[in-house]
Amino acid sequence: NRRYSIHSVHLLHEPKGHRDELLEMISFSAGETEVDLEKFRYVRRAMAMHLRRAGYGHARVYSRAFVDRDERDIHWYYYVDAGPKTRVRYIVVDGNVRIPAELIIERSGLKYGETYDWNKRFDGEFHLLDTGAFASTFIRADVDTKFHVPGDAPDTGGILREEQVDEDGNLIPRDLPEQIDVKIHVVEAPSQQLRVRAGAEFDPTRIDTALSSRLWLRNVFGPLHHLALEGRIGYGWLWRNTTDDPTGLYGEALARYVKPMVLTRLLDSRVTARFRDELYPGYHLRELTAGPGLRFTIWPGRAKNFHGGGLFFDTDLFFRWGQQVGFGPFSPETRAALSLADDDVAIGSELQTSLIWDERDNSVEALSGHLLALRTTFAPPEPLATHRYLTVAPEARGFLPVGDSFAFGLRAAASWVMLDSERGVPLGPRLLGGGSFGMRGYGRHHLSPTVSQCRTAPVVGPLCQSVPVGGLSLAEASLEGRWLPPLKPYGAIVFADAGGAGAEYNPLEEGLSVALGLGLRLRFWYLPLAFDASYRLVGEGALQAPEDDPFLVFFRLGEAF
Repeated sequence: NRRYSIHSVHLLHEPKGHRDELLEMISFSAGETEVDLEKFRYVRRAMAMHLRRAGYGHARVYSRAFVDRDERDIHWYYYVDAGPKTRVRYIVVDGNVRIPAELIIERSGLKYGETYDWNKRFDGEFHLLDTGAFASTFIRADVDTKFHVPGDAPDTGGILREEQVDEDGNLIPRDLPEQIDVKIHVVEAPSQQLRVRAGAEFDPTRIDTALSSRLWLRNVFGPLHHLALEGRIGYGWLWRNTTDDPTGLYGEALARYVKPMVLTRLLDSRVTARFRDELYPGYHLRELTAGPGLRFTIWPGRAKNFHGGGLFFDTDLFFRWGQQVGFGPFSPETRAALSLADDDVAIGSELQTSLIWDERDNSVEALSGHLLALRTTFAPPEPLATHRYLTVAPEARGFLPVGDSFAFGLRAAASWVMLDSERGVPLGPRLLGGGSFGMRGYGRHHLSPTVSQCRTAPVVGPLCQSVPVGGLSLAEASLEGRWLPPLKPYGAIVFADAGGAGAEYNPLEEGLSVALGLGLRLRFWYLPLAFDASYRLVGEGALQAPEDDPFLVFFRLGEAF
């Protein structure tokens, strides 16, 4: 009753230069007794996809297991029929109404006579989606491949036609053309599209509700000339703050003109005008920005990862007007010590840039992949701006999957404000952390240098509190264990957060803060709800006691990272 085992593994007819990569995909070897027919057959699909991405558009791989019942041995064969490297002969577009076919072909990146591989195919689909003009895209070529419908149907190992096998049982390669015809199928998005969303957030210091909307007016000024109008109104209750006005309305409004394909195929332009009013602990920031911007796709990443965004560079040149309301007053000594601005209004130009490499498997509930980002903001000296500053904010996120349902996630982010002048740093670029999307040992905006402010209240007399004012440095990091089973409406996490904020360039000058906690995830209709409970173990370098109020509860819509 000896178990069947793998006696030998063979790879035949692979194209030159690809043998090592294909062999690495085979997860079993001679002597294997845990024989999983379905798993071993599926290797052929990965091999075929590798070859199609390498330019063999017709590539197929077949899997066969020959069983010696007497010896209880299995001889496993993978037969590769790659065909020639494929080239584009002709391109047609189907489904377009308002967008001319020549613009669609240009944006896809496919060209007559050039090589056709499946990386280019997938990239072309996503480049078209990135224009904002299409609801769906699909690029099809007349290659001799088999489409596998996703599901639980057993893999056949690949069906061989009679003419593909000679009298000795050897594979006869297919006679296939090098040149192929390509059809780009598109479904254009609605000319007008309105989305309305409602949200809520609760943390140890405030409760927020918000209503937002977005109106897309696609091709309103011609093909690939879009207008987006956005608005959000929120109401916040600072329920743990000692302030004369514990509640407040806030929100924002945005108008943006978008024109893909400016000068080059993957250079997209925009012009933005935005007003926002943000509620801080006891004060507001009101800000108006307007100006042009560009996005350039340096390296598309979604051909290998259908969720990751690739490598992008963004830049915007804004005129900025900012006003801090109810912020202060502060003594000259406090302003000097914390580099606080000496004026409540900041006006001038501002250059924003970002470089983002996104290879996460999912932008909301990531279980694998990574994201790397570097963001900067520069306000020049007078007369181009009233306050000079440079912000630098690197960020890294990584995910290590353990099976299909569990993963470890790590996030590390830091920010610095530099090059400030004797006029100080206004509220806009100042750094405040904490909250359900940051370091969960503090409420939103409460991981920050503070200033003690006192006021006289009726009956009770003087009341003093520490008011977060933002620093010039901030660091936040999180380590999560995520259990998010596929197709289930629930999940859970365990996390450890750490961070610090500094009045100068050292975010840990007041000491490191650490919080530990557990969380519950509810995923209804693709709407992730998160409940987190944390304990602030260390606050600014000191172990916390129950009288330090270290127990915190958070509720939010969306994942932490």
